[in-house]
Order: sequence, then C-alpha cells, then structure tokens
Amino acid sequence: MNGQRMKKVLIDLTQLPLQRTGVGIYALNYIRCLQAAAPGLQLHFLVLDDDAELLRETRRVPGAVVKPLKASIFRRLALRVVLEQAYIPGYALAKGIAAVHSLHYSFPLLSFGRYKRIVTVCDMSFFLFPQLHVPVKRLFFQYFIRKLRGTEGLLFISESTLRDFKRYFPDSRAPEQVIPLGADLARLASAPDAALVDSLRKRFDIDRYVLYVGTIEPRKNILGLVKAFEAVAAAHPDVKLVIAGKLGWDYEDVLGHIDASPVRERIVLTGYINEAEKHALLKSALLFTYVSFYEGFGLPPLEGMAAGVPTITSNISSMPEVAGQAAIQVDPGDHGQIAAAMDRLLGDPEERARLIERGLQQSRLFTWEGMTATSLAFYDAVLEPSMVTT
Repeated sequence: MNGQRMKKVLIDLTQLPLQRTGVGIYALNYIRCLQAAAPGLQLHFLVLDDDAELLRETRRVPGAVVKPLKASIFRRLALRVVLEQAYIPGYALAKGIAAVHSLHYSFPLLSFGRYKRIVTVCDMSFFLFPQLHVPVKRLFFQYFIRKLRGTEGLLFISESTLRDFKRYFPDSRAPEQVIPLGADLARLASAPDAALVDSLRKRFDIDRYVLYVGTIEPRKNILGLVKAFEAVAAAHPDVKLVIAGKLGWDYEDVLGHIDASPVRERIVLTGYINEAEKHALLKSALLFTYVSFYEGFGLPPLEGMAAGVPTITSNISSMPEVAGQAAIQVDPGDHGQIAAAMDRLLGDPEERARLIERGLQQSRLFTWEGMTATSLAFYDAVLEPSMVTT
C-alpha cells in the first residue's frame, strides 16, 4: 500500500448468540464474504471460544487476526460489558486499531481519540415498541442507542431504520450509511437435501403447509398468524401451519391459544431449526408468512422470496422495502387481511406462480456480496481523514 501499513479494523463478534437469528446470520455471511473481498485492511476478530463456526470462518479471512475469548466468562451480560468497555479499548490501543465495528447496538464508549467507532443499527424497536422487550434489555439497549450520536460511523440495515433513528435523534451528526442485508441466493435457489426433507416431513408429520420462521415473541405477531390460519383452515383441510423457531419471551399467550385452538392438530411447533433445516422447510412450503409488527430489515421474507416461495408479509416498517411488489403486503394488526391473503394464494396456483417469479427477481437486489462491498467502502470513508499508517 505505497509503503504504508494496512489499516487495522477490529470486528467484535462477542455479542452474537450461538443460535443464529437476524444479527447472527448477518455476521456470519459478512465474514464469509470478507474471505473473498480482499480488503486493503488487516481485520481483527474477537470471538467467544464456544462458537466453533465463527472461529472457523474468521480464520479463513486472509491475513485475519482472530482472538478467542472465554465464553464461560463473557456470555454473562455484566462481564460482556466489562469486555466491551475495558478489554476492547485496551486491545485497540495496544494493537493500533484504526476502527472498531460493533454489530449489535452497544459499543466502547471511550476511544481516547485513537480509533473510530462504527456501529450497525439493526432496528429501533427498543424505542418504538418498548413493551415488546424484556425490561433489562430495553434499558440496556436504549442507553447505548442514545449514545450512538457520538460515534464516528453508523450503519443502518434499511431506510426505515434510519428514518426511525432520525425521528428520535434528529441532532445526530455521526456519518451514516444504509446498507441492506442480503440473502445467499445460490443456496436458497438450490434443491434441498432430499433425505433431510423426508426426515422433516416424517418428524413433524407435514406435507402441505404454510410456513413461518422466526423467534416466538410478541413483536412477531404469531397470535395474529394463528388466528388467520384458524379462519381459513376449514377451506383448506389438508394444509397445516408450521411455526419454526425458538421460544423468545412472553410467549405464554401464544402457546396457550395454540393449545386451545380448534385446529390444534394442524399447528406444528418445530422449535429452533438450523440453516439446513430452514432451507428444507422453505423449499417445500406452499406459502411463507411473516406478518411481524416491526422489523429493522425483514430477512425472513427476503429468504422466502429467494427460495421461490410465495410470500405474505407486513405493509409497515422495513418490510415493503424488502418485498417491493413481489409479495402480498397486509396490515399485521388485521388477522382478517392475513387470512384473506392466505386463502387467496392457497386457492390460486397461478397467482402463487406469479409471486414466485417476482420474488426471485426482487431477491436479486439484495446480496451479501453487495452489502460487504458497501460496508468496506464505508470503513474507507470513516478512516480516510486519519489514514492510519502505524
């Protein structure tokens, strides 16, 4: 680099849970794309030592420095705060780090003017829907989101999330960039493992089904989805509703409603599924439904479209950005609208075929490779004033 040493960027992966959902899927695909991106940077990664997948993938990034940290200590929230607010600044100063990228709201509050702080903002639900979060998490993340105005760079995963942030913090002067997430288009378009498909069908006793994939928590509107399915179940007696995802929090009302449902035997709860299982379930679904009350991006509807599944999603927050004209958009607060959309698609194979084609076209607008290239360009823009050479 013309006699200069490569700039060093530290990416903090210690915030990520072992079970991959939104931000975990984002991080994993970002790292995989970095393996081929050949950035003019030296990348440092902090990874908890119980995450074998992240350790393996970060070590494949050319020239990367990977620092495993003890999960037995730092998976505890209080000690993770110590890691973030003491260990990371010390590491950054000792290693001559030019920028620290935090992927999930919280970040080192102190930089001593020696390194830039870049933070990815995944959504603003902690302010928009505080009642939908566990109180301790709500207070923790609200505190750090308020502090984002003092950082040197903010990445937003949708225009909707940026607008929501500006609504609460119009005085923010931090440089900002909207970088939509992506989908693994080749994998999602490919045929799933036939043996796995057969295994899942037998395991859950499913054949023709409507699919939801995501955490079971209030924001995801599972109750509205179940009520919509109940409304159309009699008209489509051979169709089941498959709810695939781990239990989040405040899910008791949903489970209680399902247990008392008149079509209980046709509602399948799979629990947490891995990426291979998700792929197999998507490719065999009649419809994909994701009628959340709010999303920072809406990765599941994008994956549904990329997998070639007719998709129903919400008409609010970021989901219209992702869906475009390629999915049926409904008011998530009106389970009658959700039911009407389900009934329409289940009864109209031609409309399903049209949505499949539109969805495949729409999904090509969102790639992990494109997200990675834009992220690296943002690093350059943030670092350009200092051009670290040590």
